[in-house]
This record gives sequence, structure tokens and C-alpha cells, in this order.
Amino acid sequence: MTLKAVTAPREKTPLSATDALARFRAVRAGTEALAAPLSAEDMVVQSMPDASPTKWHLGHTSWFFETLLLKAFDKTYSEFDPAYCYLFNSYYDAVGERHPRPKRGLLTRPALGRVMAYRAQISEAMAGFLTAAEGGKDWALGLRVRT
Repeated sequence: MTLKAVTAPREKTPLSATDALARFRAVRAGTEALAAPLSAEDMVVQSMPDASPTKWHLGHTSWFFETLLLKAFDKTYSEFDPAYCYLFNSYYDAVGERHPRPKRGLLTRPALGRVMAYRAQISEAMAGFLTAAEGGKDWALGLRVRT
């Protein structure tokens, strides 16, 4: 398996929606490529309290975009599963309670297929969100990489 590193060069101007979406998709694809060789059972293992299982990470990296962007700024977005706010929150106290980090490896549900369906919904919603948001008053502020 060969993975291409995805880095964000320091931009002096805001990214276009096309570039932002391409970067988003590249990072998502890279994460999924890393997880691809693992079985559903492998993805539940938590080797130590500070290391989250792969399946939880796949959910968390969807929860992040759902919670901090889609639910916050896209009035048309419909939440995938309200229970995920607790389940996949990592350390964002201002968002609410969270499942204890050392016990993430005990989670057998949601099933991997459901987590991947969640990722797919978030990826699709983010594509629409980024495209619709371009040119809005917060676009430059949100997507500019500060030097």
C-alpha cells in the first residue's frame, strides 16, 4: 500500500471550494486506505487507554465535521444519529459528555457498516457544504491557512 502525504501549503489567499474539497477527500481516502487491510474485529482493538480503536477513529473524524461544521453552519443538514455526539466526542467538553477514552475498545456497536455509512453521509454533506459556502462572508476566514 502506498499513501501519498497530504500537506496543506501555506496559502496567502483562500482556497477555492474545489481545492478545499479535493484536500478533504484526499485525507478521507488516506484514512480509509490505512484502515482497509483491517477486519471489523481488528478495528475494535484498543492497545492502550490513550490509543483509540480504528473504528472509533473513523466515527470520530466524521463526528468532528458533523458537529463543528455541518450542524453549526448548515441549516439544511440532518444529524445522522444523535447518540454519536456522545459516542464519538473525544475531548470537546463544550460540546457535551463523551464515552470514556479508556473504554472505546469495549464498543461493539455501531457496526462497522454503520460507521462507514456515517462517514459516507458526512463526506457527501461536506461536499455540498464546501461548495455552497464558497464566496460567503466566512469563507476566507475559515479556509485561509495563516502564516
